Amino acid sequence: MIAGRMTEFVELWKPVVSRDSYGSETMTYEDAGRIHAEVRWRSGGTVVQTSEFFPDYKIEVLIRDAHSVKEGWRVEYSDITYTVTAIEHNRVKGLKRLLCERVND
Repeated sequence: MIAGRMTEFVELWKPVVSRDSYGSETMTYEDAGRIHAEVRWRSGGTVVQTSEFFPDYKIEVLIRDAHSVKEGWRVEYSDITYTVTAIEHNRVKGLKRLLCERVND
């Protein structure tokens, strides 16, 4: 593992499902920590959804294997929120590669 390349900070957000007294579920995210990471740009552009234009960014985030993260969690980097869509484990190097897509709320 080359820890010297982890010069950025990202925030991890864990999804939490809560139910109200009527049984309806709401998804909220709780802070799971601010960690060192290496962020790599993958692609960017715009996408048309329901006749509206939305930005479409994809990034890779390299973090240490010791951090707990799963698909569906959120990553915040440079005031932009991304959803973790896939995780690649590299146990030999002690890293996790998070493949992330921008959230359009």
